[in-house]
Amino acid sequence: MANDYDIIIIGSGAGGGTLARHLAPSGKRILILERGGWLPREPENWSASEVFIANRYTSKDTWRDKHGKAFQPGVHYFVGGATKLYGAALYRLRKEDFGVLKHQDGISPAWPLGYEDFESYYTKAERMYHVHGARGEDPTEPPCSDPYPFPAVSHEPRIQQLSDDLKRAGYHPFHSPCGIMLNEANRPYSPCVRCEDCDGFPCLVQAKSDAEVLGVRPALEHSNVTLLTNSQVLKLNTNAAGNSVSEVVVDRDGKTETFRASIVVVSAGAANSARLLLMSANDKHPNGLANGSDQVGRNYMYRRNTRRHLG
Repeated sequence: MANDYDIIIIGSGAGGGTLARHLAPSGKRILILERGGWLPREPENWSASEVFIANRYTSKDTWRDKHGKAFQPGVHYFVGGATKLYGAALYRLRKEDFGVLKHQDGISPAWPLGYEDFESYYTKAERMYHVHGARGEDPTEPPCSDPYPFPAVSHEPRIQQLSDDLKRAGYHPFHSPCGIMLNEANRPYSPCVRCEDCDGFPCLVQAKSDAEVLGVRPALEHSNVTLLTNSQVLKLNTNAAGNSVSEVVVDRDGKTETFRASIVVVSAGAANSARLLLMSANDKHPNGLANGSDQVGRNYMYRRNTRRHLG
């Protein structure tokens, strides 16, 4: 049937776009569902007033906080997801992040898997996303099986001066691992031009290592992969037993369609993935899918990028 696939991937960002590229050579019939469209390439990509003041590329959604106060969330619905406007700093989680951590507000329990279980996949991801860096500079860096695939991005003169001063003071500054398609040894042929408009901006020259350019586009080179844009998933239906997802209900430009697959991957971002699972409640799962713990959508946390490991 036309709407039947082997794998459906909901979301085309860091998770969905990466997975689609990895699975594309398998020959399986793969459908990528993206609620947004292609982010337009236009001069406004590099306009600070358009990006940060007019919120040209920010979703027009209205969310509400726990007090019911409305706000505009900083989310972006495009092919490539949030990676279209991220800062391209691609850090690995630290080994300690997978264990028990005590915080001011409580204890974060250990993951069922450790850093070692993910290490080889970090290495593959760093290759796919052209990560530039230098092993051994960061004293908090976890064990790594391979060097970065590309050399660290050179410092600008003022940053180099700060780095040298910090080293002399006994600290350990290090190059941030950056996912950009930069070739400093051959600048005339480098896709990245080292512009001033990277973090928070779309890349007008498509040299940022985002999930559209390095995930979805390579996946679509395979005839077995289909991308549907402007396709918002409304609900996941399960089989009668309630032990597997049988259908994906989608709003495509105002029309409802249903798709089926043996495997359904929910990769719609932290908030919207949880929202979809909760919206898919049924008689077998009155609190939402995969929510026997009643924790779906709760306890969201992330590592801030204002790291202070100066010693």
